[in-house]
Order: sequence, then structure tokens, then C-alpha cells
Amino acid sequence: MEEQGDVVSFGPFRLYPEHRKLFCEGAEVRLGGRAMDVLKALAKKNGALVHSEELFAAAWPDVFVHESNLKVTVASLRRTLREYSPAHDYVRNVVGRGYWLSSDVRPLSSSDDLPRSTPLPELRTVIGRDEEIAALCATMAHHRLSTIVAAGGMGKTTVAVAAAQIFEDETGHAATFVDLARVVNGEFVASTIAAALGISLEGRDVLPAATSLLARRKALLVLDTCEHVKSEVARVCDILLADTSNLRVLATSRQVLDAQHEHVVWLPPLKIPPRDCDHTVEAVLAYSGPQLLAARAFEKAGYRIQDGDAPAIAEICRRLDGAPLAIELASSRLKARSADFVLGELNDRFRRLRRDDPGGPLRQQTLLMTLEWSYALLTRSEAEVLRAVSIFSAAFITDSAIYVGAALDLSPPVVVEAISGLLSKAMLSIDREAGEPRYRLLDSTRAFAGDLLVAHGELDRVSSRHARRQLEILERASLEQAGMAARDWQMLCAGLVDDLRKAIDWALHGREDLLLGTRLVAAGLPLWQTLSLDLESCRNCKAALAELDGIDCKDPSLKLNLAVGLATANALLFDDPEKTISMFQWVIDLAREASDANAEFRALGALALYAVLPGNRSNLPDILEAMRLAAVQTNDPFALWEHQHVYGFWEAGEGYLVKYHARLEKVFAEMDDYSEHSLSKSQLNMKAMIRTGFAASAWYAGKPGRAQKLIDETLEMALNLGHGLTLAYCLSTGLIDTLLHMGDYKKAAYGLGLLERTIDQNGLGAWVGRAVCFRAVLNACSSDAHDPAELRLAFDSLYRKAARVAHQGYLSILAETMLENGHVDDAVEALDFIFARGPHREMRPEFLRIKAGTERAKGQIGEAEARLRAALRDADEIEVPCFKFRAAYDLASLLHERGASGEARALLAPLYGQFTDGFDTRDLRRARDLLERLG
Repeated sequence: MEEQGDVVSFGPFRLYPEHRKLFCEGAEVRLGGRAMDVLKALAKKNGALVHSEELFAAAWPDVFVHESNLKVTVASLRRTLREYSPAHDYVRNVVGRGYWLSSDVRPLSSSDDLPRSTPLPELRTVIGRDEEIAALCATMAHHRLSTIVAAGGMGKTTVAVAAAQIFEDETGHAATFVDLARVVNGEFVASTIAAALGISLEGRDVLPAATSLLARRKALLVLDTCEHVKSEVARVCDILLADTSNLRVLATSRQVLDAQHEHVVWLPPLKIPPRDCDHTVEAVLAYSGPQLLAARAFEKAGYRIQDGDAPAIAEICRRLDGAPLAIELASSRLKARSADFVLGELNDRFRRLRRDDPGGPLRQQTLLMTLEWSYALLTRSEAEVLRAVSIFSAAFITDSAIYVGAALDLSPPVVVEAISGLLSKAMLSIDREAGEPRYRLLDSTRAFAGDLLVAHGELDRVSSRHARRQLEILERASLEQAGMAARDWQMLCAGLVDDLRKAIDWALHGREDLLLGTRLVAAGLPLWQTLSLDLESCRNCKAALAELDGIDCKDPSLKLNLAVGLATANALLFDDPEKTISMFQWVIDLAREASDANAEFRALGALALYAVLPGNRSNLPDILEAMRLAAVQTNDPFALWEHQHVYGFWEAGEGYLVKYHARLEKVFAEMDDYSEHSLSKSQLNMKAMIRTGFAASAWYAGKPGRAQKLIDETLEMALNLGHGLTLAYCLSTGLIDTLLHMGDYKKAAYGLGLLERTIDQNGLGAWVGRAVCFRAVLNACSSDAHDPAELRLAFDSLYRKAARVAHQGYLSILAETMLENGHVDDAVEALDFIFARGPHREMRPEFLRIKAGTERAKGQIGEAEARLRAALRDADEIEVPCFKFRAAYDLASLLHERGASGEARALLAPLYGQFTDGFDTRDLRRARDLLERLG
């Protein structure tokens, strides 16, 4: 650890304690207030052990809290640090003593790069639940499905999240939080879980995708608020647990799920003083209910309990049955009021409510009674603002509250004052750590206020303002996107998606304002693209386009934007080339009719990329020329670079791989000054695409060392972008296959793990064949006992989809692996398939070389030599140094076996001498060994 003035550095992090700011390589790291307090205390000791008592004093200076709070806070801190530096652990501990901050980084037991799943929510100080949290952690260790069951307002979510934080930190199970409160019915349970895991699939493929992802890692799913969809939750849990081995599920519900192997944890109320207890402060605060009431009242109003208040405090907790949420609401009333006064209010309200509804036990009515009581004590404007902001699905800022408040004719000053009142009365919570303050309603409060919004006949007015607010936010965000860091943009998109869905459901699918709904869909296209929610984007674009012709729309660009969104979202998802190309042509025609060069370029670029990937290049020159003309009209350097990139792809396919490398090198240099998060006009990140092609072409051009360096840089960039489609493209279209060519199986296996997870997350079913191919090759190269049928199945998987994504480079890797593992007949079958259809020009020398290998294996030495000499001539003609060198090595090896060592050395040595880097790659190692044997 290094300390310079007021800056503390550890690993890639720099902490500015006085300013409460933490940065990782220029990006600000957002920490909760308690986590920052703990980090500051650890940093102050400069790597020495900090005892737990010191950390309690630093983070909770004015209130007694239980040990679980420190564990939860440290777990949250560790999780945040790992998001930025996933392979190392900076916060160490000595059990029972304390923690220290270390810059001597220690690799974690699993450096698995996790998908961007929904994190556990931040917690306030947890009061009175230490025993329950510790017991729950022990329960999760022994039971794969645990359900916390209790009435509403009993703190199920708080206990679940606290236990999950500790369990994740202590066991390495990566926790994902799944909020089921807003799920309308059981149909959406699986897709909500998938979305929380970062999977964008929808429909029947969601559950297998989630299972596939969860089966490969230690994971913990926290399923919150399950009672209204408990049957479907039980079904989904049964499937997930049956098909995984390391998954744990922690659910919260007002009812038992009745799932297989479910272990039910009944959460009791907080402990309350019996009526015959000694009503002194010390005696009353021995119970967790009064502890919570006193702690929250102190936080909100500086209230300190006195002996004279102790009996009333005890009675308030008894009247509220020890329900944490009810106690929290009541605590806000102690501001400038005596405990006796608050107790009187509470008694009057409960008596009236019980007369209205005498049925049922009081405990089941406590939350509703408390909410009704709290609502009745609001001013008129506070009540109106509470109803209005219940329309938000997620957190909101003051400006958004003002915007929807206008639907009820509330002025900005009135809304701002009402928000302050709602905060002081515990009807709103606030998060100040993420810059501008953001407000949030608890789900129970939101549902309560939402019912009142309907009852007052205000739903449509407020929904309209809410939808227009989302449109305003999206349009402004689109303008600001180019100047935002990728992580900040992605966080913004993730925060907007729930409210955008709600607005579209009301305006478009609910047919309340069709024009507004179509505009929302168009404005949301960058958001869905960023979050890789392509199926959702397709569905909404189709719905919007279906309505557009029937409404009075004076914006001619709206239909075009929706069409471009529909076509580009389809391009990388579906397997029907004819349908996809027809859709592209429709969009191109629309763009030309509108004289919109940008839209025309986006459609042409996606079409060109689509046509290049499967090798269906018959009309590519015409598409590329049209793309170039559109790029010139846009006057956008990114458009010109993208054209160069796709043109280079075509160039490589025609066999001019050295020219392709030179073209990309020029573009690569020109793009160097542009930010890495800038998005291209198409669906994929332009810089990542260029880097990937440049890395692969460096290997083809005979520069393996440079290829290694570029692969590392490109992979790091693609991961930092956090964009699923871009990462999948980079991994499967240049990075993994080049690593396999170079014999770097360890790094290829790491990349393949990322690819498999990315395919699962983003529903890239058409790309599964590539991952299957890579997996079969790696298994064959790393195990003497591999199953040869796996390679045959991989070949089948690829060639059935050859018209879609199977570039012949993948098939060459498979065929060579079959040959090297002694499966000569399988290799011959694969090669016969390729030669029957005609090898791509750039791949012909490689296939001739592998074919010669099968002939050599069968003793056909003369045929093998002739074919290798033909491969050398082909490689010379199209100028592919790597393929020429490989053919020369195989021919030199054959000549050596025939006793012609001098000729073999004369052939191989000059070519080996041309290399300047990459001497640790497989081809150069083999050549070096052979040259030593040749003398």
C-alpha cells in the first residue's frame, strides 16, 4: 500500500479519504456511506490489522449495532472492489479480531469473470436480526433452497440480503438479486430471473439458458417477494436445482412455496418487552424492537430515549407487534413529539381501523394499519406526491417527481417540500451516494400508494406524464452518450429499463397513447442495444411499426428509426438468411426514400456484416460500394472506418490477407485517438471490431508476437465495454480461433468460458456451433481420453449452419485436430465436405496442407508431397505467410523422414528467419525443434 499526501493507493485503486472518493484507473467507484467509512479506517492503518471495535466506531459512531452489520458492510465493500479488479482480494481478515487492507494482491480462489447480474441492494444498519442472519447463513450452507416466510413488513428482504452478503463473501457464491414484486403473473418469473442474471433471452429458451449459466459456477439467487407467483417460483426452482450442483436459492415469501427440498425459515417479529418488565431505558433497550425504534428516531431527529419515555416506547412496539416496517414508520413521528403523544395517535388510529375490519388477527393487519395511519398524517400535498411517485418502478430524482407531480397540478416548490416531508416521515428512502440524490419507495408502500392512485382516478394522468418523462430522459441521454464512460452509460441504461417498460406497456401495448408509445420504442433502441435485449427490441419495434400507419405521425424519421432498429436487432439473432436480407432491403429502400444517409449506412453496414459472416459473398461488392457511398454522405469518420473494416473482411475472403492486415493497421492508427466506448453506426463497437480483425490478421501476416499482444488488449477492451454482442463477436470471430492456431490453449479456454456465458446471456443461439467447435478442440488437445465423437458432433453442428456463421477457418481447426488425434477417417470426411463445396480462396492452402496430412497418415507419401507443394504455391500466390510457413514445415518434416534433410533445411530455415516475434507459439516451437534435428 502506498500513501502520498491525502491519497492512498492499493492495487489499481486510489482513495482520497478527505473527499470520500475512490477511483480505479480513472473511473469513480461508488461506495455506500458505511463501506466508505470502513475503507477509510482500513486505509488509515496502512496495511495493519484494524480491530472490529475500531471499525464499529468509524462506521457507527453514535449507535450500538450487532456484528452482522460489519460483516455485511465488509462483504459489500469486497464485492464492489471485485467488480473493478475481479481477480484479487484486497480486504483480508483474521477471524474474531478484525480486518486489514492489503496492496499485496492475492488471487481469489475463482477469478471467473461473472456476467453483469443484478447486485444485492444496499442495506441500512440492520437492528435486532443478528441471530436470524447467522442462523440463515448456516441454513444455506446445508440446504440448497431456503425460504424466509413471514407477514408483510417483517423485514424478510433485509434479513435475506444481509445473509446473502455474508454468505457470498464467505463461500464465494456469486449472489444475484431478483425482485419479483413487480412480476404481474407466473409467466414472467423465468424471464425476470434471466434478466437479473444478465440473460436477454425470452420465451421458452429462458430457463435452459439460465440453467446453463448457473451450472458453471457457484451461484446464489435471492428471489424476493414470491408469494403472488409462488407456484411458478417453485417450478422454476425445482428445474434449476435439479440441473445444477453448486446453486443456492434464498427466497422471501408470505407463504411457503411448496417446492421440492424446500427448507422453510419462519422469521419472527422483533423482540418486544413484556408488559411486566421493568420500564427503564436499560431494560426496554434490551429488546430488539425498541432498539430499532430508538436507532431510527435518533438517525432522523436526534431523538434519545429517556426513562420517562421508556413505557410508551415499549407499548408502541407492542402495539405494532414487533413488525420492523411498522416500527420504522412510527419512529418518524418522534421528531418534535413525545413518545406518549405518538402512542396516543397510534391507539386512536388502530381502534378505528379495527372497528372497520374486525376480522382476522391483528398481526396480519399491522402493516396496512400502519400505512393507513402514516398516510392519514400526511399533508394534502405530501399525500398527492406520494400517489404520483408511486408510478415509478425504480429510483427517481427530484426533477422526475416534479414532472409527474404536474399531472396533479402540483408546483415544483410544493413537490420539493412534500418530498422533504415524506422523507422525514419514512415514506421515502434516499440514496445520496450516486451523485444526485435518488428517492425510492419500498414495494409495500408503492403498492399501497398505487392503489390510492387508482382509487383517486389519477392513474392515466400520472401515467401519461411518467411516459413523457421517460421519453425526455432517453432523448437527453442519447445526446450525452458519446461523452459518457461505458460503465456509466450501462448503469444509466440499467436504471431506466424498468420505467421504460412500464411506460411502453401503458402507452403502446395498453393503446393509451400510440404515438407516444412508438416514440418511446424508438428512443429506447440504444438502451436495448447496450443491455443486449435484442428480442425485446424486436418485439417492441414490430408492435410500434404495426400501429404507426394507423396514427397521425408527422415525423417521417420515426418509421425509419424503428425499421432500422428491427432489422439490426434481427441480424445477429435469427437463422433465416432470406427473411433477414429481405428485411434489410426494405429498410434500405425506406432510407433512400427519406434521403437519410445515416440510416442507409446503418442498414447497409449491418447487411454487409451479415453477408460476410456466413461467407455468402456473391453480391458483397455491390453492397460494399453502396455502403461506401452512404458513408461518404454521412461525413462521419466512424462510417468510413466501418466500411474499411467490412471491405477488409471481404478482401480477406478473397485471399488477400496481407492487404487486409495493412488496411486494418491504417484504420487502427487513425482510430487511436477516439474513446473506446464510442459506438459504431451498427450494432457492434467499432474499435473492438477493428482490434479483433487486426489481431487475427497479424497472425495471418506472419506476426504471431504482435497478434498475442493485440489479443490481450482487445479482450480487455471488450470486457470493459460490457456489451454482450461485441464481446461474443470478438471472442468467436478472431480471438479464440487465433489462440487455437497459435497453440495457446490456456488462454483459449479462458476466452471460451467467456464466450459460452455470453451466448447464454444474450441468446445468440445461432453462434452456439462456434462454441461447440472450440470446446471440442480444447477437450481433444487437453485430454488423452477425449471422445472422438465430440469432434464429429462439433463438425455437424458447424456445417449444418455453414450458410449462417461457419467460416471455414473453424472447420480447418476441427479437421486438423481430428488428424492430430489420430481420427484420420473423420478428418477425411470433413475435408471431402469442404472440397466438394469449394474452399474459400484464403483457406485453400491450409486445407491442402491438412489433406496432405491425411494422405501421409495413410502412407500415400508421394501424393502428400505433391499436395504440400501445391499448398506452398497457393500460399505464395495469395501472400499468406502463416499458411506458407505451415506448409513448408510439413513438407520439411516429410523430406526429413525421406532422408532429404538438406533440402528440408533449405526450405524451412529462410522462412523461420523471417520471423521477429512470437517464438513461443506452437508453429515456431515446432520449426525450431525440427531445424535443430536437421542440423
